[in-house]
Amino acid sequence: MSELENISDSSERKIDIKELIRKFTGYWYYFLISVLICLFLAFLYNRYNRNIYKVYTYILIEDEKNQADEVFELEDMFGNNANLENQKAILKSHTLAKKTIQEMDIQVSCFQYGKIKKVNLYKKSPFYVYFDENYNQLSGVEFFINLKNKEEFELEYKCENKNIYNIKTNKKTNKKISDNYRKSHKFNEWIDTDFMRLKIVKDTSVFNYLDINNINEYSFILHSLDKLAANYVQNLKVSPLSKESTVLELRMDGYTRNKNVDYLNTLSKLYLEDELADKNEFATHTLLYIEGELSEAEDTLVMFENQLKEFKQNNLELDIATKDFGTFKQKLDVEEKYQKIRDQLRYYNSLLNYVKSDYIEKETNEKTHTLSPTSIGILNPELNALIIKLMELNSKKKGLELSIEKGHPKYQAILSDISFTKQSIIENVTNLISSTKTIEKDLKSRILTTDNQIEKLPEAEQELWKITRNIDHYKTFVNYLTDKKLNTNILIEGTTSDHKIIDSAMGPEIPLSPNRKLNLLFALILGVGIPVIIISLRDFLNETILSKSDLTKITNIPIIGLIGNSDKSNNLVVLDNPKSVISESFRSLRTNIQYLSSEIENKVVTITSSVGSEGKTFCTSNLAIIMAAAGYKTILIGADLRKPKTHEVFNVDNSLGLSSYLINKSTLSEIVHKTDAEKLRVIPSGPIPPNPSELLNSDRMKKLIEELKKTYDYIILDTPPCGLVTDSVITMKMSNINLYIVRHNYTKENMLNIINDLHNSEQVKNINIIINDYIVSSSSYGYGYGYGYGNGYGYYE
Repeated sequence: MSELENISDSSERKIDIKELIRKFTGYWYYFLISVLICLFLAFLYNRYNRNIYKVYTYILIEDEKNQADEVFELEDMFGNNANLENQKAILKSHTLAKKTIQEMDIQVSCFQYGKIKKVNLYKKSPFYVYFDENYNQLSGVEFFINLKNKEEFELEYKCENKNIYNIKTNKKTNKKISDNYRKSHKFNEWIDTDFMRLKIVKDTSVFNYLDINNINEYSFILHSLDKLAANYVQNLKVSPLSKESTVLELRMDGYTRNKNVDYLNTLSKLYLEDELADKNEFATHTLLYIEGELSEAEDTLVMFENQLKEFKQNNLELDIATKDFGTFKQKLDVEEKYQKIRDQLRYYNSLLNYVKSDYIEKETNEKTHTLSPTSIGILNPELNALIIKLMELNSKKKGLELSIEKGHPKYQAILSDISFTKQSIIENVTNLISSTKTIEKDLKSRILTTDNQIEKLPEAEQELWKITRNIDHYKTFVNYLTDKKLNTNILIEGTTSDHKIIDSAMGPEIPLSPNRKLNLLFALILGVGIPVIIISLRDFLNETILSKSDLTKITNIPIIGLIGNSDKSNNLVVLDNPKSVISESFRSLRTNIQYLSSEIENKVVTITSSVGSEGKTFCTSNLAIIMAAAGYKTILIGADLRKPKTHEVFNVDNSLGLSSYLINKSTLSEIVHKTDAEKLRVIPSGPIPPNPSELLNSDRMKKLIEELKKTYDYIILDTPPCGLVTDSVITMKMSNINLYIVRHNYTKENMLNIINDLHNSEQVKNINIIINDYIVSSSSYGYGYGYGYGNGYGYYE
């Protein structure tokens, strides 16, 4: 017993599912409306929600390996990612963010208000806003601009407990301001209040094209540099492409795509410039030193050349060209060597002072930058290597300070190596100073010897020699410094960054959010889901027509036929199975129709239903065949111009049909087709027109009916459901007999309201009902084997 109950329950569930599917397809228009509404709402959300764009760029970070790492094997201890983390910290530093903002000049943001949302006018604003940096200003306050004409505007703002901000110092005062302001001003004039001083200047390239009468409100905001930098730092995401990669991805998500693209490009450019400036720091200071010395030497050379001219003018009797300055030249050579030694001593002392003062970490934190020995002609490989090592270690230390604590072992190791290197430099320079002083003393003695020899020469020759000696000396010195300047410039220009921008900032034009495709998909699912829920609820609240008695309770329209149920996949069951029980049901229907309007010789029959899937086309086709089988000249007109089916049932060409005839694009003979039934002709619907109701209500349609009456006994019209469109009502008024299809266990009771209204108001006469897909017992009408219309015959399935 239990097994039988389970089988019965399973069968009922299968029937319920099948019936549920059939019910859903019958309410396709619910799905259509729901989907359209949901898609429309999704469209509004996509249209008016602010777009968030993703932009990104890639920077290749080369490993910076110096001698400190090799000595202490720090890379093995802490991994290869230390430098990468350092660079990430630099890229996300507030210092770099502030430099980028100042470089881009984006402390002021301008907006335009639309009907629903406001838009950031980056590089598209019709005006510029200039704040006087010498005055305190209101920051973080939105100023509103309403254009009165092309020369005047109204400025308005409201603020409460806002700090005054100084642009120049980037500091906020402790003074709190609460103020309401609204006043008209002219462009290009300074606006002065106790809390601001600014000027609004038109950008004529944009402003001249504005339609003043059709413009919404503008606004602008002055941002605090610190706060704006903090926002950009927070929004900037820096991460390696993979665990093993040294390529960093810089990504920003924001409302203004082009602004973020420019920000990433500027940030990357400044980052490389800073890194290159650090590398060129010593070379740059060397160049400044050389340029200073060169300028002074050139001025001195000009002075001595002027002295020589004056000496020649005052000593015309002295034959300068024949003078032999052997002793003078000897002294000149010694003095030149002596000068180089003194330059070296000056450099050594300067270097020693720098290293010692930096070594003991003066509280002033002011450091004098040293020069490379080779830049001033000192060829000492050991000292040069020590200075280069010190430069590398200081650069490494600067990077570590941004990413790790000062107590970190790696940071302490760097400090230890810097201390060791500086001590080595001090010892090396001390020894060099001692040896150089010995050479200086010897050269000084040789200069005194030559001076004694020169004192024995005439005074004029001594003076001439001194002048020419100084000129030769400074010419040599100028040439020397010029060469050094050229070489240093070449060094600076030839220095490249260790890092590289792989790609300029870019990003898809399609916003990251809202995800339009996903939203539309969700709307589509929701649009389908809502009708499913509604129809399921209606299934519990509303009853369908299950019997003739249900039908007679809600209408007094006569029932003239019952068409049984069948699972056959054949449309024309009467033609293919003329002796079947379902064929007999159509013969019975034919007999009943013959008694309707029997006094009329040529009958016009319109067949319609409440909605689709009620078997209207199926009943129309088989009724037409059964009429022709009785010897009546019959023509079936596919009057469903919205979703034609007749041509599919009879397999005829639909390129020409009723619609083309009604618009006078074809003749009657061109649209009438023969069928397998000898006395049955078919007029297909033809191409779907944009105005089916107007065509069916035209005079040409009425003339067509009158013309067909001359030839045919029965004119049967297959029309759209009258519950969806009014097309069938038009043809009903032309007909002698109107048949209304009600599908068993499908048609809702309230669906008959339309036909009841038409019948009760006598707008349409001679209306009769056919119950289709009727399931009865074997004792009723002899339909025990369940013949009827099969799957797939429903309208709009």
